Amino acid sequence: MERYLATAKEKILNFWRNFIIVVSENERRTLAILAGLVIFAIIFSTSAAFAQKTIRQDQLDELVFDSLKSDHLIPLEYQTVDQKIKNTKAISIMFSQPDGTSFRNVMTVLDDPNQQTMLNRKFYYYPIVYDSETIAQKYKLDPRQVTFIFFHNGKEKNRFVVESLADLNNEFIPELNRLPMWELKK
Repeated sequence: MERYLATAKEKILNFWRNFIIVVSENERRTLAILAGLVIFAIIFSTSAAFAQKTIRQDQLDELVFDSLKSDHLIPLEYQTVDQKIKNTKAISIMFSQPDGTSFRNVMTVLDDPNQQTMLNRKFYYYPIVYDSETIAQKYKLDPRQVTFIFFHNGKEKNRFVVESLADLNNEFIPELNRLPMWELKK
């Protein structure tokens, strides 16, 4: 075993010496290759970061937003919620995971033509799929619950959680209508 380790150590040292000799003889070529590898690594990591955001938005579009039937829901693109809140004078946003009993119940009420005529506003929908812990901490909500939050000038003014309603069919639409108007003139 010791002989094998000694042989392996000798081969590694010989390889390292030969490598140093080749690098010393071709310094310009080595630096060019090294610079090329660094540039490739930077381009690859940057493109991977941008690709991840695009892939996640495409997944949300295909799996979540395409299944929305209500005209009162406006899909909010992935990672744009903070900017939208900041840039819009007044906005109402529904935060929810795109599954679960409460979400399906809300969608049933919103898809009902009788209920739709009673609703006097549209609101944005931001699905909590990625970064749920960050969203939950930032907006102080439970990602498993359907939460409506009204923001005015970038600050939260009002909210309600669907799970807190005793009778969803009779209380949901009036509660939504009680939120301040989602679009104010500047």
